[in-house]
Amino acid sequence: MKPTSVLSLSALAALASALVPIEIRGNKFVKPGNSSSEDEIFQVIGIDYQPGGASGYSDSASSDALSDVDACLRDAYILQKLGVNTIRVYTLSPWINHDECMSILNGAGIYVILDVNTPLGGQSLNRDDPKGSYNAGYVNRVFGFLDAFMGYPNVLGFFSGNEVFNNKENAETVPPYIKALQRDMKAYISNHGDRDIPVGYSAADDTTLGIAGWQYLECGSEDVRSDFYGLNTYQWCGGATWDNSGYGTINSSYADSAIPLIFSEYGCNKVRPRTFDEVDQGLYGGLKDTFSGGLIYEYSEEANNYGLVEIDSDGNIELKDDYYNLQKAYANISKPSGSASSLGSEPTIKQCNSTLIKKTDQSFNSTTDLPPSPVEDTIKSGSGNNNVGKIVDIPSTLKTNYTIKDKDGNEIKDPTVVINPQNLFNGHPKKRAAKPDSSSSSSSSSASEPSATSAAASESASASSTGKKKNGAVAQTVSMVAVLGGVAVALL
Repeated sequence: MKPTSVLSLSALAALASALVPIEIRGNKFVKPGNSSSEDEIFQVIGIDYQPGGASGYSDSASSDALSDVDACLRDAYILQKLGVNTIRVYTLSPWINHDECMSILNGAGIYVILDVNTPLGGQSLNRDDPKGSYNAGYVNRVFGFLDAFMGYPNVLGFFSGNEVFNNKENAETVPPYIKALQRDMKAYISNHGDRDIPVGYSAADDTTLGIAGWQYLECGSEDVRSDFYGLNTYQWCGGATWDNSGYGTINSSYADSAIPLIFSEYGCNKVRPRTFDEVDQGLYGGLKDTFSGGLIYEYSEEANNYGLVEIDSDGNIELKDDYYNLQKAYANISKPSGSASSLGSEPTIKQCNSTLIKKTDQSFNSTTDLPPSPVEDTIKSGSGNNNVGKIVDIPSTLKTNYTIKDKDGNEIKDPTVVINPQNLFNGHPKKRAAKPDSSSSSSSSSASEPSATSAAASESASASSTGKKKNGAVAQTVSMVAVLGGVAVALL
């Protein structure tokens, strides 16, 4: 076994520290520094991550995509080498403990954007029946999910939905329910979280619906609108260019956004291996002033053939040509232009303009009269899920037991996750004042009881959070050393 080195107090504090939570200022993500002059505009350089695919998720399973510690070490190493700073995970259980995997990702410098829904019945808004599916049981599960994850400082944001409205028929009914769910989520985070965590939406690859959805979800008061907006787009394929890919139209259509924009999925696979010209030439090139980066679809090879890596039945991995091509494209990305210090601290509020939205897409339901929340009592009292996530001691060995091979079949030696000592945590972003009432209506219903699965998880998981902002760096250092509990690891 490789010997470990005893760390100095300063290195120990860095290892146990947490990533600085990302803030939103205007239409940009910002990573705060020790002082305002050190604040940085943050661009998402990411991957969509769901090994096994969303269809592999089961409510009765004892594990999910972020519960296998050795697999998390394996993938954190691969993601670090790829050059990503963010992953999106589509389907997770709120009743399973994710502390170790989220802590490994945190130490590796990787933020996470999480979808709160699953493909299972009753665990998402049904585009064919939004009114019936927006019920207490569903929203209470969403709140349980928030409780499970909002304690992790490396959670960048939550997606309230993914491509829920995707044609003219469901665009006539679904949008107000998306906005109502966002209102409920934001009120719950405000009441029960220790910081503001952005809530956004991921839109389908439909030009007019995508624009209309953005116009609708970015408008209105802070307590109902999206904090950020994701666009799933596969327009740039093969040997396309800026001129014939549609990226120019995307740029002009979204140029005046009041909120941060990202590509929540991109990376056309009509030509393989993919060369990812749309990365440095498109999203981080011509679109860099309009969009704040994005997430390539996807990490592991599944039935739809978008994977960067192949995972065999034993959990071992072989890197594909796509992986190396994306690694090269990410290495060519330049830092975002502009200064974080020039961004205003107050959000830009856009008034809703139904005429404008209808001009974009006549079928789109642009009403601001939202359905009342079915869970007003739970917004105040809490979901009852005690499986509250927190940063914990990371493993003393940061090397995976799985085998990782390069594209030529050669085993990669010593695949060890690197802990970045710059991942210092200097306090949470300021929290907005709680809204007096989250709903547009006074009607309410009592909260449903947590499921048996939730209760079982509650008995075995300790409730905690990352805590309120500490008083100064010394208190942070003491807290971080205490968190690590004396684990000695190699700091590379």
